[in-house]
Amino acid sequence: MTLLDRVRAALDGYRYVSETSALGGVVFEWGGDPLVGVVNDELMVRVPGGGWAAVTGDVADWLERSSEVVIAECVVRWHDQLRAGGFEASQAMLGLVHHEPDREQLQRILLDHTHHPALRQLAVTCLGHVGRLDGEVLPEVVPRLRELLDDPEVGGRAEDALGDIEQFTRC
Repeated sequence: MTLLDRVRAALDGYRYVSETSALGGVVFEWGGDPLVGVVNDELMVRVPGGGWAAVTGDVADWLERSSEVVIAECVVRWHDQLRAGGFEASQAMLGLVHHEPDREQLQRILLDHTHHPALRQLAVTCLGHVGRLDGEVLPEVVPRLRELLDDPEVGGRAEDALGDIEQFTRC
């Protein structure tokens, strides 16, 4: 099996992967972000700081390491997009719910966005997702969601989020 075939096999479980000819070889993008490449029969992976390195060894292991670099870069970009607002902010918020390593910071950001005119509905929903994914929420999350129950715009979402938190956390 060629190196290119081994990379394709290792990427089999990844969603949103595309192949592009670049750098004299093949680059695999993950959600539009360059992830790994095969150039001159060498495996090229993303490394911290935005660079690339030629590596040898277990393809799946290097793919995992490279994906961690891409996710870390995405988290930084998503924070910027969320601060900027606009269309990309909602996608950024969803990305952070799944990948932000600082879960307390994430919940504080979501709580702040429960006041944001364009993003409050999604922020409330995401607080419920955090409860479901993490099995715990900050002490201030439940009181804030209870405050929103009578809000005609987000009351139903707050009720759903509280249900997720009640079902999946130790609250």
